[in-house]
Amino acid sequence: AFEYFVDVNPMAGAIRMADVVVTVSPTYAREIVTPEGGFGLDGFLLDRGDRLVGIRNGIDDTVWDPTTDPYVPANFGPGDTAGKDADRAALRDELGLPDLPGPLAVVVTRLADQKGVDLIVPLLPLLDRLPGQVAVLGDGDAQLAAALTAAAAAQPDRVAFRRGYDEALAHRLTAGGDLFLMPSRFEPCGLAQMQAMRYGTLPVVTDVGGLHDTVVDVDREPGRGTGVTAARPTSLDLLDAWHRATRAHANKPRRDAMRRRGMTADWSWRGPADAHIELYRRIAGR
Repeated sequence: AFEYFVDVNPMAGAIRMADVVVTVSPTYAREIVTPEGGFGLDGFLLDRGDRLVGIRNGIDDTVWDPTTDPYVPANFGPGDTAGKDADRAALRDELGLPDLPGPLAVVVTRLADQKGVDLIVPLLPLLDRLPGQVAVLGDGDAQLAAALTAAAAAQPDRVAFRRGYDEALAHRLTAGGDLFLMPSRFEPCGLAQMQAMRYGTLPVVTDVGGLHDTVVDVDREPGRGTGVTAARPTSLDLLDAWHRATRAHANKPRRDAMRRRGMTADWSWRGPADAHIELYRRIAGR
């Protein structure tokens, strides 16, 4: 079972011998049976047929709750988002950003190739024309960190970068941001986009994996939209999505409707946990 061509691979053996293989979103379950998404295990996964299942993750909606969050200056909820304006103003003060026209886009991530932060860097000189500002929190790749540091030094009114991992600041960015950028090259599920929607921060994401399963493009489905999706993980596609999100944000009725949909959706573990329990019962029945 553990044979992998002329070698040994414990993961291949686990895939072969499992009753069911579960990954963390329905779309990712389809992506990993392709040569591009399977990282060499796509054939083993494809062989499992309907024994490969995708169930999306959830978030802890007691920790990520804008009505009670202890890390933000002002609490708010879907019925009254006035506190979000106060949180944005406080966040700009904390980061040294002036109050300029256009939405404040935030990024909370690992600085890694998977997360697509390098797709954002070439677009930063265009912020005065979008218009908008960007605040990034993260650590990882040293070259990416250096590029973001240089961008913040070159455009201190438009770009802020904090290197490291800071849970409290992550909450304040999620609460105070207008847009949440997440241009992942692949994303098994993703949690940050769900946390952002819970806080009324409109996600701008690539159309991959769990991002596809959780974010509805407002231009494609105006009555259901919760964010904007880029067709491919490229800077050009991200720029298009970012521009469309900026337009949507400027339209208050549209912005408020998108926020309300994202904030009132159930992003908790309740539904996914029920799906896991039902799956285990089905396996036991076999």
